[in-house]
Amino acid sequence: MPDSVNQTPTPAVGSILLASTDPDRLRAWYEQAFNVRADADGFLQFGDVGVLIDGRDDVTDRNPQPARVIINLHVHDAHATVKHLDSLGVTWLAELEYRAAAGLWFATVIDPDGNYVQIIEVTPAYRAAKRAQAGQGILQASAVSTRIPAQDLDRARRFYADKLGLHPAEERPGGLRYHCAKGSFALFASAGRPSGEHTQMAFEVDDIDAVVEQLRSRGVVFEHVDVPGLRTTNAIAEVAGNYPSTGAIGERAAWFRDSEGNLLGIGQPLYAGGSN
Repeated sequence: MPDSVNQTPTPAVGSILLASTDPDRLRAWYEQAFNVRADADGFLQFGDVGVLIDGRDDVTDRNPQPARVIINLHVHDAHATVKHLDSLGVTWLAELEYRAAAGLWFATVIDPDGNYVQIIEVTPAYRAAKRAQAGQGILQASAVSTRIPAQDLDRARRFYADKLGLHPAEERPGGLRYHCAKGSFALFASAGRPSGEHTQMAFEVDDIDAVVEQLRSRGVVFEHVDVPGLRTTNAIAEVAGNYPSTGAIGERAAWFRDSEGNLLGIGQPLYAGGSN
């Protein structure tokens, strides 16, 4: 096994390209079927993975081997999803059924191009069985999301929009939820004040110099740090060490405060040889 310092990070599946002779029709079907809208680049975002439906002239009108690649969509309520799809008059390859041995609800729908889309609902029984197999604690299988306090939620909303270019994906009384390329965070109304003495949330970027320059142009003020072992130069510091699974040997980092005094960080991993 090579030394972890010389390993590159494990690739992540960022997107799936779904080819079609009629991409507009197929894209409209997915938007209506799963209540998702294409972003500015044409991607339908399903969690962390985007689906790009693109027109090609080297494919057939119908997929001749739909079982070769199947899109699995994990939903919170399989029955509600199936009911909605039924209202659209879809064709089912497999009706919804509960597979007790797996602790999962399954159904397979056929899209207009003949591709198979599998609807899966993961149940508490499934998660409990997985935790038991791995000897994990009860929270090991949970999703994690950062919470950031705001004494003035409207002021915080303006800061995140005007300074960071971030807009809430959804909101509720006293809370705003934001989605990034990976992960999410929420701002919540709070009478308490953050200490501002430690990093409360961090964004990982590919080019920290460009990000710092852009945020500065929006009026973001970066922290100057000068403590033993850590010093910022032009707002950016080099931090030694990283987690072995990342393949990185360190990171470049910068910090700033939001309108509520929360200390936020930006990091860019450093790899052996200088490549990202």
